[in-house]
Amino acid sequence: MSRANLNTVCLLGSPRRGCNSDTLAEHFTLRAARYGAPVTTFPLSELHFSGCKNLFRCKSDLEHCAQADDLTPVLEAVSQAQVLVLATPVYFTNVTGQLKLAIDRFFSFFVPDYPTAKVKSRLTSGRHLVFLQTQGEPEDKYANLMESFSASFNGLGFDQHHLVRAWGVRNSGDIDQESSVLLECDETARRIYLDA
Repeated sequence: MSRANLNTVCLLGSPRRGCNSDTLAEHFTLRAARYGAPVTTFPLSELHFSGCKNLFRCKSDLEHCAQADDLTPVLEAVSQAQVLVLATPVYFTNVTGQLKLAIDRFFSFFVPDYPTAKVKSRLTSGRHLVFLQTQGEPEDKYANLMESFSASFNGLGFDQHHLVRAWGVRNSGDIDQESSVLLECDETARRIYLDA
């Protein structure tokens, strides 16, 4: 049975368009679209937004982020997504600044009493997080990058995690030679959008 109606949102974290993480994201989202999933992609480098300013209105008089900028429709799309794809190269041992600023704004999805609440998120559970990570460094570096975000995303309802990671891909186009990574991307999409 198909689960192809899973609404999918992809955030491109690289400041450089057409890079390896963009290519990996395109590969995944094209596969998702072939399965029939509705896909929306946001290149964060083309948007004007800031990180969380700790206004805390999302915990007092609003149920959404009070900051109004180019990330506002992105946050709305993420709130409706059953599959969230985060694509990033490793910059200075972490996700890119663009992606981290966006992730910080996900704080608005937590309920006001999130530190003690049993259900911490305004979003429903059972959602998929697909983390597409590319890096020029070797395999033994940054293997636990997604894991550092796991607790927060679990709390938000994105509790089904899928990592596709490519290493040694420093130059644009290097990912095209990584057939095993592209195959892993295909298999991840198959597991998400099709019943076994």
